[in-house]
Amino acid sequence: MKLEHMSVTPKAIARGDNSHIDQLLVAGPGREAVEALESVKHRVNKDTAVCLMTDGLGVLEEVRARLFRETESSPSFVLGHMSHRLAFDRRTNSVRELRYGMTQLTFGDSGRLGEDVEKTESCINFVQTMQDVKDLNSSLTPFDQWLRFKLPSVILDSVVEPVCVLLEIPYAGLHRNPAAQRMMQRLLDEIILVVDNMPEIEGSAAVRDFIRGNRVKQYIYSRIMARRSATSDLARQIKNGLPTDIDYLNGFFIRRGRQLGIETPTNFMIRDMIKAKHSLAIERLNSYIPIRKARLEQLKAQGGGASRGNGGPSGQDGERQRQQADEARQQILNQILHPEAADRLGRIRLVKEQRATDIENRLITLAQTGQLRQKVTEAQLKDLLTAVADNQEQEKIVVSRRKGWDDDDDDLLDL
Repeated sequence: MKLEHMSVTPKAIARGDNSHIDQLLVAGPGREAVEALESVKHRVNKDTAVCLMTDGLGVLEEVRARLFRETESSPSFVLGHMSHRLAFDRRTNSVRELRYGMTQLTFGDSGRLGEDVEKTESCINFVQTMQDVKDLNSSLTPFDQWLRFKLPSVILDSVVEPVCVLLEIPYAGLHRNPAAQRMMQRLLDEIILVVDNMPEIEGSAAVRDFIRGNRVKQYIYSRIMARRSATSDLARQIKNGLPTDIDYLNGFFIRRGRQLGIETPTNFMIRDMIKAKHSLAIERLNSYIPIRKARLEQLKAQGGGASRGNGGPSGQDGERQRQQADEARQQILNQILHPEAADRLGRIRLVKEQRATDIENRLITLAQTGQLRQKVTEAQLKDLLTAVADNQEQEKIVVSRRKGWDDDDDDLLDL
């Protein structure tokens, strides 16, 4: 199959064309939907049908909140999801299908659609247009069946990807890390609880059969095994400082849980820690040149100080500065740790000081970047400690096994 590709940027459309858009399909990451629609907002109205075929969940709610608060003049919305695997071919400027699948569509305003004949007609016309493209294998389904179709990929990206990033392990390492498995189970339990209480799927056998049985775990296991030799997509995004869709994955279940009165502490913590790692990655990328310059200045200053003799602070001043730094550090820890967690960390310091210091540094970094919004409990601290220990042990095993390999492979360990 070969799909036509419009080699036009959204900004060019916004500046050069004011004609009315009858049907609009917005695809790609959920975080880009608002910006894409904003560029053509002046060209859509109540007669326009907009299909959101984006990653994640909760995109429609954000689009309405930020762009279309007035329901009378806003376009009608269709939600879409496809299992086709597509890739952009730069040589032919086209999209090619790598794996055949199916496309499911549902009305975004299913509860109110019958009240507005024009919007109903716009949505039906859009669905018919999609169905006319036979290769897309499109069908119109009720919302609960559409959610059942999309939910597996959303759950996978909300449960597996963040754990790979936080523990810095590949997909294959998840099954060998008990702490990673516990963390994934807690994330999954909270997500299932939220989905099970969503009023829009009340009475849906399709969704409940999926989330209440073992099918979710079986799906996650099969996808982990299929990707075991690959690198985490989320890890690659964060490493390169690219935006993530965490607000439309774990963030969606946090928001819905709050609306339903359901607490989701593990998803809350995971979301904030992913945002913290993303912020640190951006700071690291932006600071490469300044750090190099600062290091040169430091070396120059040290060289000058050596020729002048003792120009640094006195012993008493240095001790006072260290004491002040320790007090400030302890104040931060008192603010971000529950007493039970602080007590456990103190006991660990008695026998493994460096390990306790490393954990403290991670938590303080999260707090200083404003990404840690609740106190860390003892259970969460235990998971973090165990995960770090298990990950370090796995790295030791891997290095030990590689000693018997060829010299070319051993050289990779120095990278």
